[in-house]
Amino acid sequence: MPSKQSSRRKYLATLGAAATIGVAGCASSGDDGGSDTSTPANESTQTAEPTETQTAAASNQTTETATEEPTDEPSSFENLEGPRNGDDLPEETAPLDGYPPEFETTPAERTVDTGRFPANRVRRDSGVVNVPLVPADVAYYWYARGEARVVDARSAAAYDVSHVFGAVQSIAPEGLERNDPVADWPKSDRIVIYCDCPNYLSSQRAATLIENGFTNVYAIEEGYRAWVDREYPMAGSDTDRTVEVRTISGQTDPQYADEGAWAYHEASGQQEASKIEADGSYELELRWVDVADGDEVTVETPGYTITDTLGAITSAEITSEGELSTEGGSGNDSANALLRRLLG
Repeated sequence: MPSKQSSRRKYLATLGAAATIGVAGCASSGDDGGSDTSTPANESTQTAEPTETQTAAASNQTTETATEEPTDEPSSFENLEGPRNGDDLPEETAPLDGYPPEFETTPAERTVDTGRFPANRVRRDSGVVNVPLVPADVAYYWYARGEARVVDARSAAAYDVSHVFGAVQSIAPEGLERNDPVADWPKSDRIVIYCDCPNYLSSQRAATLIENGFTNVYAIEEGYRAWVDREYPMAGSDTDRTVEVRTISGQTDPQYADEGAWAYHEASGQQEASKIEADGSYELELRWVDVADGDEVTVETPGYTITDTLGAITSAEITSEGELSTEGGSGNDSANALLRRLLG
């Protein structure tokens, strides 16, 4: 089971300085994947000498050469042959290796220039870790050919309902507290990680792996929603479930720009995170399963922590003082939250 902390501040403290992503946040839509402000993985915006972590991350980039005639148009990874959700999929025989079982139909070999991928810049005590963002179609190409191990960085609750067929769970940012399957994998193997937001949590998990010496790690740029929308193979207790998206909007001091805002439901171990923007604003898009309006959730930024019901927090805006504003709120949740605070 993933580790459950009573305070996200304690969680951040385990990373030393706040582990943050300089670009794509969880509030980004699946369409842009947060790549508008990211840089190609083979470029650097650093002017100082690279840190050891940056150098290690740079070695994460490779270029594959196909033996068949390559097709380098962007559309060459669209409509790939291979398995789809709902097909008669083979049985999983090694559920902890991160590979799917061998499929009968696989995409033809082609060139993948990973040096052209954008990258998320994750700030850690060791320096900036560059996490390459692989497009979902390319991730599927590797997956269907058995050329990548796949990791789900979300909570156990979300994983149990729906996940990539063959993927293992290794929650962001540090993995499972016990028996994390990734720990025993060869550090040179290709690993593709995904989350739902679309790539904040996956980049956090990827950055930790890169810091730990893994050299071929990627986060899916558009996130798990792209996998679902393309009807790539899935497994879980209810892969057809439609999860309601709940949004938390808040403000904190602009001095915390590029750091992280986190929300978590301690009872189920579900969490979400997003980058704090330059003006101190943030949005958290929650795709949590089985969390009701009356359930208690916590939001934490570097400047404050607030705990209230999901209904209250999603019906009002969190101010820079860490309080729920009734202005612009909807329904009775905001009023109820205010009344609870007044009554102590």
